[in-house]
Amino acid sequence: MKKVFTAEEIKKLEQMTCEQKQQDEIEIMYQAGYVLAKDFLSRVMPNINEEIAVISNVGNNGGDALVMFLELEKLGYNVKAYLFGNLDNASIAYIHYLGLVKKYLEIRDLVEFKKQMSNAKYIIDGIFGIGLDRDVSGDLKFIIKTINDLEKVVYAIDLPSGIHPDSGLAMGIAMKACYTGVIGNYKLGNFLNDALDYHGDINLLDIGLLEGYSDVYYLDLKEANIARERIHNSNKYTYGHNAYIGSSVLPGAINMSALAALKTGTGLVEVFYDGDIIRFNQDIIYHKFDESLDMSKFDAIVFGPGISQIYQPYQEMIDRYADKKKMLIDAGGLKYLSKDKKYENVIITPHIGELSAFTKMSKEEISQNPISCLRKLAKNGLTVVLKGPTTIVQGQRYTYLLQAKNTGLATAGTGDVLAGIISSYMVDDSLVNACVRGVAVHSIAAEYAKQKFGEVSMTASDLIDNLYKVWVRKR
Repeated sequence: MKKVFTAEEIKKLEQMTCEQKQQDEIEIMYQAGYVLAKDFLSRVMPNINEEIAVISNVGNNGGDALVMFLELEKLGYNVKAYLFGNLDNASIAYIHYLGLVKKYLEIRDLVEFKKQMSNAKYIIDGIFGIGLDRDVSGDLKFIIKTINDLEKVVYAIDLPSGIHPDSGLAMGIAMKACYTGVIGNYKLGNFLNDALDYHGDINLLDIGLLEGYSDVYYLDLKEANIARERIHNSNKYTYGHNAYIGSSVLPGAINMSALAALKTGTGLVEVFYDGDIIRFNQDIIYHKFDESLDMSKFDAIVFGPGISQIYQPYQEMIDRYADKKKMLIDAGGLKYLSKDKKYENVIITPHIGELSAFTKMSKEEISQNPISCLRKLAKNGLTVVLKGPTTIVQGQRYTYLLQAKNTGLATAGTGDVLAGIISSYMVDDSLVNACVRGVAVHSIAAEYAKQKFGEVSMTASDLIDNLYKVWVRKR
């Protein structure tokens, strides 16, 4: 796992590093630029004769870009520097390295700049970094759009220019990078919201910063403990007896959850409807829900997939068992909860639209600071999985970020499958661990589905059909 920081935390960490290691900004900037140049060469592997355009603003990212220019020039690469911005706003370190760049072109004529960019094969983006706090406009917007339209091989420093360092949102426009070299530590903006659509291939680079404290972690899928241990001296109840409560109107959703749980190793699953019984699978036991039923026999309960209307017996069941049994509540089931009540045994798994409806916050407000929103819910005991391009798992103390990097998951039913997978781990693990492990398994199964069907054509059922590979392929 790698720690993830806000822009403000990074600035403080860099300052602490300078003070404790008795380094100045010039040394830190050189270390960053040197490591970035090495990363650029090793991953992009540019032809030594083809032009590399280094685009530098007057901030720290621009200074890192100037160091990259100097290192590449020293090695004989065909590199050109293009500068813009007000030097009155430049740091001492930036001015120092600008003085070492003997040949550069100040960007004044944007038409001429466009012609110059047409000649370059590679572009190093040193325009904006963690200091960006407003929409990109004017000449800078034109420069980013020009580069995007030319579809060059772009290497971004720390963050693609235009991506907000904390929210990951594109601020009006953002650079479409093919590669991003992240300096020192991950930033929230490397993961959230629009980040995946702009970063390209990302690599974390060590420049010797002090190790700071963070309670936000990025978890690579390969690091997740997804094991499903089984013993010979066991029976179906050893591996969990779970209930899946849905709707007769949209019965497919709750059946996907139940079947996904079976494929993840749950021993016995029972599906409950609010109306007519519709049987989907011979491995599943079906019932019509009755408020007199004793739900205490179940190890975990999944509630909500396919539900759209309030059904009073369901409300009574939630009120009775939410404090007593491990529960996962998804989709329409969120209507049965109060955001102000404490639920210490409950996982919720919304997408941003469902979270907006539940919290009464706008999607835009949540997007600007999703972790803050989730932590408010965690204070009431909830464990939250916010599904998205980077899925956020919020426990009582720590926040975990996981990426499937698979647009094929944006299709109906994949959230129902996730609920079922998580429920299987809920039987014998903590709620937050069940969520992290479940999200990882869901992402890995989705990758197998993508390999077979592609992102355009894969469906939620394809995830279920590929779940077995998650464990068979690990042998």
